[in-house]
Order: sequence, then structure tokens, then C-alpha cells
Amino acid sequence: MRRIIPYIILAAVLIGGLIAYNMYNKSHVETKDATSDIVISPKELLDAYELDEAAADAKYLDKIIEVKGTVKAINQVDKGGSLTLDTGNDMSSIICEFETVDAYANVKVGDQVTVKGFCSGKLMDIVLVRCSL
Repeated sequence: MRRIIPYIILAAVLIGGLIAYNMYNKSHVETKDATSDIVISPKELLDAYELDEAAADAKYLDKIIEVKGTVKAINQVDKGGSLTLDTGNDMSSIICEFETVDAYANVKVGDQVTVKGFCSGKLMDIVLVRCSL
């Protein structure tokens, strides 16, 4: 019995490593050509999170959300950046994170934009990741 235990441990480590490798290399869905799961205004999305965050997470978290709103700020970071959409609330916004600057290069503060991205929840602001216009 003691001779089998090292083989069982080795098999478990190999299987775990294979699963981790496959998950790490899993391709992600591009939002540009994907169909939106939910189309909502920035204010409605913020209101849903302020009313009941747990229910909003259940409804919006990890889904492709499409929002149309006014650009309040543009934040460029290295190769990517984000657009901040106005919600009508000075304390909270919708932050739309982009992987490349080219994705939002022609956008200016005050422009009306339609953004699709994966909802990653709310801290102070609601964050959409892997966004596209």
C-alpha cells in the first residue's frame, strides 16, 4: 500500500497541472463581434447595483453588457486604458477597460459611445473589462 501512495500523488499532481495549463491557455471571447447578453443604460446599471448588489451580481457578473453613454473621462495606461461613462452620480461611474489604446483612439470627452464589455462587478465604480466600441 505504501508503494502505491507516491504514484497516486504523482498522478494527482500531473492531472492538476494539466487542468491548470488548459485553463491558463484558454482563449477568451472577444466582445467586438459577440452578441450582448444585456443592453442597459449606465444609470440603470448603477441603480441596479445600488439597490441590491448581490442580485445585480447574479444578473450581470461575467456577462457581456452593452451600455450607451457619455464619456466623462479618458485614462490611458501603457498599452491600454479606460473610458469613464457618466451615470448622473458624482460618486460612481461605469469604467470601461480596453486592452489597447487603438480601441478608443478617436473618442473624446463628451462623446456618446456604445461600449460592450464583461461586467466584473462594483467596488466604488462598476467595471467592464475587455471592452470594445
